[in-house]
Amino acid sequence: MKNYLKVKKLVKSFVVTAVLSFGLTSGGHFTEAAGLNQAKTEPVKSVQANSSQTIHASKKATSPKVESQHKKERRNVKSQASVHASATAKRNAARNSAIFTQKTLEESNGTEATAEYIFGSDSASSPNPKGEDLYLGKLGYGSTVQFAASTGSGIYFSSARAQNASYVYGYWFLTGIQKAPTGTSASDWGRQQAKLALKTYETMKSVYGSKVRPVIFIDVESALTGMKDNDYANNRSIYNAFVQYLNQYGQGVKPGTYSSTGNWERTMGDFSPSTPGAYWLAHYPGDIPSNLTTSNSYWGNFPGTNEKAEIWQYYGGSNDYDVAWKLP
Repeated sequence: MKNYLKVKKLVKSFVVTAVLSFGLTSGGHFTEAAGLNQAKTEPVKSVQANSSQTIHASKKATSPKVESQHKKERRNVKSQASVHASATAKRNAARNSAIFTQKTLEESNGTEATAEYIFGSDSASSPNPKGEDLYLGKLGYGSTVQFAASTGSGIYFSSARAQNASYVYGYWFLTGIQKAPTGTSASDWGRQQAKLALKTYETMKSVYGSKVRPVIFIDVESALTGMKDNDYANNRSIYNAFVQYLNQYGQGVKPGTYSSTGNWERTMGDFSPSTPGAYWLAHYPGDIPSNLTTSNSYWGNFPGTNEKAEIWQYYGGSNDYDVAWKLP
């Protein structure tokens, strides 16, 4: 599950031109990666300023995704030059090859392009003031598809963000055994979700084409429609079956994993995830950090691994902001 963009530091220095305040307090639960719609009917990712909160919870500024999903924090506006990597470098880079490096990328015309971090947003949130090259949208959860080809959007999928982005990902909110059809085993439930997620991913790709990256992120969070707290055996079986299904039938579409330290421990215990090279970590400081590089301690290793997450969700709430040093 590898071959990506790589950037350990910003080659250019950037200037903070504005500070945006959202009135969110640290330590609270934030709404799902979704973003805009606040009246959700399912939990959203909840994220934590400390590691005990949920990541993508109810899309309210005080909860993590409407399924118990998402995030919190945001600030600083970077200059256009320091936010966007050279468009030519991107065009010339192979789909799964490293686009970002610590060095400059040589373009075919002999000029050099400065490689930098990629910024973006996820779910139904507003555009990230630092850049919109990256977008991650929700495809569905359990047995429910939420992305519609007719509109190119969904409750937690912004067509505007996806259209503006250079790179688009889909994520699936993994649902625990409590929502499985009667008589369905944990492994079968994981395979059923993976099969539906892959089919929905293909639908998304039919809309957004080559900008769609070959990864489906598995959103692991504690929620009514997410994973059940402390149900480690079932949760791990569901997760493993999902990963195995994509590895077997994905035809190049790889599984990735999204979670926060708190959510992962609450739902998976000391289990180690098995999607190396495709980790998306939610961890929010009290406010939007001024340092959005891998040297920031909040941009840590993914839970249960020694691997620095490729994507960091550094702000959550009604707006969900992300930065990547590699693109899975």
